[in-house]
Amino acid sequence: MKSGLSAFFDSAKRSCMLCHTYRNLKPSVDQKEMALTSTQRAYDALRVAFDELRAEDAEIDKLNRVKAAKVLCLDAMDACNACDKQRARIKEIFVNIK
Repeated sequence: MKSGLSAFFDSAKRSCMLCHTYRNLKPSVDQKEMALTSTQRAYDALRVAFDELRAEDAEIDKLNRVKAAKVLCLDAMDACNACDKQRARIKEIFVNIK
């Protein structure tokens, strides 16, 4: 599960950076859509993980970490939707996620 999540986060950060980099050279929504899709997939995987942890009565620390990551995903999707491509917003949000 963790390697899948890191792949989603890496894909979202890379697509966000490409969207920011090519904002004037090649205007396209492909990178933005890819960043949003990767972030949504990460959120979906975290939602499933959270439900599984709740079902097995996991420790509060684990639940809080997954919950915080879910909130970051939602914040990243909102930031991407409101983005003016002047900064790599998803990358900035996911920079400390592991």
